[in-house]
Amino acid sequence: MRIFKNAKIYSMDKDDSIYEALAVENGRIAFAGTNEEVLKKYADAEEIIDLEGRTVIPGFNDSCVNFVGFARFNTMLNLSKCESIREVIELAKNAEKYEGWVIGWGWNQDYFEEKRMLNKNDLDKISSEYPVAFRRICGEMIVANSKALELCGVTEDMKSDSIDFENGLISSKDMILILSKIKSLEIDTLKSIILDTQEQFFKMGITSVQTDDLRSLPDFDYRKIIDAYQKLNREKKLKIRVCEQAQFINKKDIDDFRDYYYYQYINDERFKVARIKVIIDGGIGSRTALLRDDYNDAKGFKGVTQYKQEELDELVEYANSLDYSLAIQATGDGAIDMALNSIEKIKDTKDFKYRRNGLVHCQITDKQLFERMKQLNVGIYYQPIFLHYDMHIVEDRVGHEKASTSYAFKTAMDMGVKIGFGSAGPVDGISVMEGIHCAVNREDLNGWPEGGWMPQEKLTVKEAVYLYTMGSAYMSSEDNIKGSIEEDKLADFIVLDRDIFEADVKDIKNIKVLKTIIDGDIVYSA
Repeated sequence: MRIFKNAKIYSMDKDDSIYEALAVENGRIAFAGTNEEVLKKYADAEEIIDLEGRTVIPGFNDSCVNFVGFARFNTMLNLSKCESIREVIELAKNAEKYEGWVIGWGWNQDYFEEKRMLNKNDLDKISSEYPVAFRRICGEMIVANSKALELCGVTEDMKSDSIDFENGLISSKDMILILSKIKSLEIDTLKSIILDTQEQFFKMGITSVQTDDLRSLPDFDYRKIIDAYQKLNREKKLKIRVCEQAQFINKKDIDDFRDYYYYQYINDERFKVARIKVIIDGGIGSRTALLRDDYNDAKGFKGVTQYKQEELDELVEYANSLDYSLAIQATGDGAIDMALNSIEKIKDTKDFKYRRNGLVHCQITDKQLFERMKQLNVGIYYQPIFLHYDMHIVEDRVGHEKASTSYAFKTAMDMGVKIGFGSAGPVDGISVMEGIHCAVNREDLNGWPEGGWMPQEKLTVKEAVYLYTMGSAYMSSEDNIKGSIEEDKLADFIVLDRDIFEADVKDIKNIKVLKTIIDGDIVYSA
């Protein structure tokens, strides 16, 4: 028995209960109440931790992240701070090679002085002798030099709307042509970077992740990723709670996975496969999101889709028949339409009422789409940190009318659509406080625009915290064990350096996590 006392504990339960102390036993909340009540009830507690009046809230649950991708990107050349193509070239010339390649990530043409995409001619200036490949910040596009294209068998006669051979740009499903040729990680290396990465998440107060990992390695070997997690779990080293959104391309992939996973592993509270993930489109920044209408700055082009409607219908129906809920990546209104069309076709199946299907990103919307989501009980995996970048470019990409529907958090919530918040890290980092800042203030991290962009969509601090805790737990069907500080729920909570609900909203992004507690054990302390 362990007691945490002298705190202001916001439970986030349905009654908004606030406590002074709580008791933990066997990894669960045994009791919460006043200092006097808890200390009297558990007078024989083995340990009493004084939190000295600090604020306590439930641990954050990142509902949409690529945990292994974040871990891998930390081992690559980071281009996210580059402000010009010239800077990218100079930085890469001195970079260490990985198995003969120079691999980087994080570039964003909108941050370059030149205001254009990187292309293969730029990368040929780095080298024409060895392969160079850099992934855009959104993760939905790769630029490669001529040597990389040659080694990967990419030629100018390939017919695909995802391949721009002249510029060396490859997006969507065709990125596999490049990724599959890069040497994968060994399992011991994978285990090591997972452990390093969970420490970074603990620093942010994240105790649970819902993560799309299974296609994160260059060879797309999901077995290696599952084995790494499970071995760490058995070794009692995996502390963060992992819910996999298992991304697959077709029915055969799902069958292969099920034959492998359920033969030797079972779901538990530390690691489970919670959803099947399907990716329809990409992002607005790279113009790979699928729109109903043409892009405002690329007439005649509506974006990219990985599926025809009938192909998506088949995959959604099959996952549903196997008792899985789905997380479907659909950023543009065209992709959202497709996803809802597929889900609508399974609404009369036997167990549909138990499903918690959700759409990832769900950026370009309207009230009719929200109404369809509500009727079909389809939630949204939102990433409020995306506002930091997207508010600067979305009107150029899609025009004012569609831009005005971007990340309509308040409208969706008021219409009764279920929402879970996350980061989609490594795209824009994993800082929850920065995400809450964007959701509450509708400003970028520099405070622009004053008063907020689309201020009618601002959330209260309580609403934003709820969506990072109970909202996210709902999306993974775990709200019965996570998301609030209540008896019999998992003892996962965090201690903050100030009261997030009383702080100046402009200062939220600077709030620090002092302690992260999982199962009642302190896994991080500042």
